[in-house]
Amino acid sequence: MRTCLNLITLGRGLGTLEGIKTAAAAGFEGVGLWADAIEQSGRPLEHAGEIATALADSGVAAEEMCYVAGWMWSEGQELRDALETIRARSELAAALGCPLIIACAAGGTGDLQTAAEDFRRICDIGAQFNVSFALEYIGMLEQVKDLKTGLEVVRLADHPNGKLLIDTFHTFRGGSRVEEFDLPTGAEVGLVHINDAPEGNVLQMADSDRVMPGDGVFPLSEALGKLAAGGYGGALSVEVFSQRWWDAPPQQTAEKALEGLRSVMG
Repeated sequence: MRTCLNLITLGRGLGTLEGIKTAAAAGFEGVGLWADAIEQSGRPLEHAGEIATALADSGVAAEEMCYVAGWMWSEGQELRDALETIRARSELAAALGCPLIIACAAGGTGDLQTAAEDFRRICDIGAQFNVSFALEYIGMLEQVKDLKTGLEVVRLADHPNGKLLIDTFHTFRGGSRVEEFDLPTGAEVGLVHINDAPEGNVLQMADSDRVMPGDGVFPLSEALGKLAAGGYGGALSVEVFSQRWWDAPPQQTAEKALEGLRSVMG
């Protein structure tokens, strides 16, 4: 599996170019980019050229881009706006040489077959740009909150450009057990967001409770072993929303993230 640093782990104040340099200096093989940070320049496709050059110069791959939303169980103007953003971000990902965009599930409840059709629609858009989408179930949601449900939507969609994102925090926050990491095949998983959590009731935790891999109580090595046995050999992207680490020097945060990741990779 490949090491990756989702740049949100370094904080929102650090620019994308500086984040890439920091991740590379720490020894990461890849990075996770954020579309909104790139779009802030007002000229995202032009900025994409600078970023692609920085990636090449640093020897770091763009493994993922976060994120798109509003596409599931939507209709009317809300859906049209979401699809417009999805098309623009697919074009941006292609310009960056980034093969995968994270697609966040919607809150509320609904028909999973409809959710799958919605997912298939955005995967069709991605296919036009040779980009895939990875469905991210969110542990705090009402329905699409766990590994089984997320995988069901991906399988119902049955699209070659449609994958599953496994986020270890959202997986356990949504009530999944470590045994469920046996369920997906390696080909069904687009990326893994890896993070940990302290002791306590994970079902009551928020994103800000995340800690670095290896600093918490999640059975991460066991989970990764199950994914490997299923054939997954892709990126493990450290994604931690921690004020403690946002306040630390970025290089220190990146080095800690890689140290923690390696400690659970075995």
